[in-house]
Amino acid sequence: MEFEQVARELCTADPAGFIPARDREAAAAKERGDEELAAALKKLRKPTAAAWAVNLLAVREPDALSVLLELGERLRSAQRELRGDDIRGLAGERARVLRELTDLAAALATEGGHPLTEPTRQQVEQTLTAALSDPVAGREVQAGTLSKPLEYSGFGLDELAVAAMRRNAKAEPAEKARAGKARVAELREELRRSEAQLGEAADALETAERAEREAEERCEELRDEIEELREQLAQRRDALERAEGEQRELRRGAKAARQRRERAQRERDAVAERLRSAEAP
Repeated sequence: MEFEQVARELCTADPAGFIPARDREAAAAKERGDEELAAALKKLRKPTAAAWAVNLLAVREPDALSVLLELGERLRSAQRELRGDDIRGLAGERARVLRELTDLAAALATEGGHPLTEPTRQQVEQTLTAALSDPVAGREVQAGTLSKPLEYSGFGLDELAVAAMRRNAKAEPAEKARAGKARVAELREELRRSEAQLGEAADALETAERAEREAEERCEELRDEIEELREQLAQRRDALERAEGEQRELRRGAKAARQRRERAQRERDAVAERLRSAEAP
């Protein structure tokens, strides 16, 4: 429970301070003797801008997010039962809710000092769509600890709507049935062309997103390395200052010793001179 709470606080705070804040929490856990918590916290990765905005939405507007997840359950129920009318109605509601929640997440990010770019807004909507379509993704989003956006594989609403219309068409008169079949055929052809275009676009998007994720992960690793090197540099600077202080003390000690030796030498020479004078005939 403590990990979830700390992780949620870290993943919704200003992302600019994520790494030092994470390291402080991990160090504090280690000092308390909780090695497991310290190790888990150290593995946390800085959220991307899109993931951070979704985390803000999950933590600050849980009721709004619950509306989205409840809509996902209703959509899955309509799909399983092939209720064409319900699917078409819910599809419109789905678009509206996704748009509203994306706008809300963007507003929260702006309030937090990090306005979202258009590509990042698209990643936010993609993550919310994944939460709506998949209960597992929904729970991940609700946790408020995402480090990167989630991917969306699709509901396939057009396919289900066509299947539902085909089932309902069997009960209609023959003329309407023939018209319906012709329309379904047209829709299938349009769907086939759209799916081909979508497939090409999805492949290109997947390649681009994979490259983006790899770059972000590499940047995060380099940021961690830089923070560690900065800590090491600070430690070495402290050690250098201490060594220089010790060197100054030793120099002062050596100078004082040389002065004492010179005084002793002069005194010795004076005594020797008086001795020679005393011994002279």
